[in-house]
Amino acid sequence: MDKPIDHSGQTTASISAQTLRGWLEAESAILIDVREPEEFADEYIPGAILVPLSGLDATALPEAPGKRRVLQCLSGKRSATALQRLAQQGITDLLHLEGGLLAWKIAGGRTIEADDDAVAA
Repeated sequence: MDKPIDHSGQTTASISAQTLRGWLEAESAILIDVREPEEFADEYIPGAILVPLSGLDATALPEAPGKRRVLQCLSGKRSATALQRLAQQGITDLLHLEGGLLAWKIAGGRTIEADDDAVAA
């Protein structure tokens, strides 16, 4: 984890694209995409699970026993918002991808596009 959770109620836990990549390759994390369905359909990170921010609550999150749960959006802003909302609901074991999908692509992470198979950025 690159940034710790601030126990004053503000969750600031973020990870880099490189860290996430290692965790996904090791199957030690699950990725939760908080963008809207049409955005997800256009392009997403392989293995990401869609849970849109517009309907997000603690019960919508997939369980991941023994794995880290990482939130992700396009740039990191909405995943940080989701992190805060969920922390207010008592869910504090989440992280978010700093810089989102854009940072993932800059770091050379693969994505799947609507009209393509998996591609490298």
